[in-house]
Amino acid sequence: MKTFLLMPEFQLLAWALALFVAAVLRPQLAPRKLACAAALGAVLVLAATFVEPLTLGVGRYFHGLYSVDGLSIFFKQFFLVTLIVVLWMAAEFSETLTVARNEFLLLPLLVTVGLLLLASAVDFTLMFVALELVTISFYILVAYQRDKAASLEAGVKYLVIGALSTGFLVYGIAFLYGNTGGTSFRAIGETLTVAPPNLSLLFALTLILVGLGFKIAAVPFHTWAPDVYQGAPTPVTAFLAVGSKAAGFVLLLRLVIFSGFNHPALAQYTGSLLALLAGATVVLGTFAALPQRNLKRLLAYSGIGHAGFILIALSCLSERGVNAMLIYLVSYLFAALLAFFLITVVAKQVGGEELTDFSGLSKRSPLAAFALTVAFVSMAGIPPLLGFAGKFGVLAAAWVDGRYALVAVGVVAASVGLYYYLSIVRYMYWNEPVVDAQPVTLRCRAKLLVWLLAGAVIVLGIYQMPVAAVVDQVLSSRNW
Repeated sequence: MKTFLLMPEFQLLAWALALFVAAVLRPQLAPRKLACAAALGAVLVLAATFVEPLTLGVGRYFHGLYSVDGLSIFFKQFFLVTLIVVLWMAAEFSETLTVARNEFLLLPLLVTVGLLLLASAVDFTLMFVALELVTISFYILVAYQRDKAASLEAGVKYLVIGALSTGFLVYGIAFLYGNTGGTSFRAIGETLTVAPPNLSLLFALTLILVGLGFKIAAVPFHTWAPDVYQGAPTPVTAFLAVGSKAAGFVLLLRLVIFSGFNHPALAQYTGSLLALLAGATVVLGTFAALPQRNLKRLLAYSGIGHAGFILIALSCLSERGVNAMLIYLVSYLFAALLAFFLITVVAKQVGGEELTDFSGLSKRSPLAAFALTVAFVSMAGIPPLLGFAGKFGVLAAAWVDGRYALVAVGVVAASVGLYYYLSIVRYMYWNEPVVDAQPVTLRCRAKLLVWLLAGAVIVLGIYQMPVAAVVDQVLSSRNW
C-alpha cells in the first residue's frame, strides 16, 4: 500500500478525481480557477518525481510490471511539464467553448496518468492498459468541440486509426508471447539472448513497430496526423504533438534499447527497419509541409519530420544515438509548446490559424512575433538555439554509426525546413497586417509562460549542461 501511495500516477489520479468531484459539486466554479488547481497538482506531482527514486527506490514493483529508473523519471518529468503548459493553454482556449469547460480542463490529467504509467511500464500488460487510457482520453478530447464539423471529423479519424493501430499492437504482442512465453520486457530480452530470432519473432516485432509507428506518426502510418491536428482544439493538438509522440518513443526505447532485445541478428533487423522508417518520415514530413498555409497543419507535417529525425537517432541503437534522441525531444518540447501556446492565444484574437492571419504580427504584438520566431528558428535547427543541438546531435550520431545516407537526407531536410519556418517569420515581420487589424494583447500570465518557454529555448541552447546532466542520468540507468 505504501508503494502505491508513493507512485506519482496515484497522486495525480487522486488529484484529478478530487477536482472532478469539486467541478460536479460547484458547477459555477470559474474555469481559470479549476485550471490553476489542476496545474498546482501537476507541479506537486512533478516535485514528487525528483524524490521518487529516494522514497520508492530504484527497481521494479508489482511483480515486475512497473519500473523506477532514470528513463522513467526523465519521461515522467517530460510529460508533467507538457501537462502544465497544456493546462495553461486550455485555460486560454476554454473561453471559446460553449459547454463542458471544466471537463475539458480535467481530462488532460487522466491522459497524463496513462503517460506516467507508460514511462514506467516494463511489461506488455501494463503497457497496453496505460496506452489505452491515453488513447481513449484523446478520443474524447480530439472531438470535444461537438458544434464544429472539423473537430468531429478529426475525432472519427483518430478513433478509426487508433483502433487499427491497437489491432496491430495486440497481434504483435500475441505473436511475441507465443514465441517467448512471456510479456515482461526483461524476460523476453533474456530469452532472445539464448534463442536466435526466427521469422515468426521478426513478424511479431514488425507488428509492434507498426502499432507504435501510428502513435509517433511515422511514414507510412502518418495519414491521420494532419487532419487530426488541424481539426482538434489547439491545446489537444499540442498534447498530441508532444506528449503522445514522446509516449511512442519511450516505448520504442524500452523495447529496442533498455530491455535487452540485444541479439545481434535482431538488432540488425530492428536498426535497418527503423532507419528505413526514419528516412521516409523525414522526407515526407519535410516536403509535405512546404505547400501548407494553415499553421496547425504545417506543424503537423513538420512534426512528422521531427519524428523522422528522432528515429534516425534511435536507429543507431547506441548510447550516442539515445543521447541525441533525448536532447532532441527536450528541444522539441519547449519549441512546440511555445508555438502552440501562441497559436492558441493569437488565433483567438485574429480569428484564424492561416498564415495570412498572422501577417504583420510584429506590429500587432512584438512579443508574440518574437517568441514565435524563437520557436520556429529552434525547430529549423539554427544556432545557438536548443533545436540546433538536437539536430546536430542526431546527424553526428548517424555519421559515427556509418548511416551516411540518413545524414544526407537529414541535411537536405533541415535545409528545406528553413524555407517554410522562415516563411512564417516573413509573414509576421515583412507582410502588412490585414485591414483594420487590432493589436493582439497577451495577459500577464500568458506573457510569463511565453518568456519562460522562449527563455528555455535560448538559454539551454547556449548553456546545455543542465540538459546534458539529465540525459547522463538516464543513460547511466542502462549498462552499456
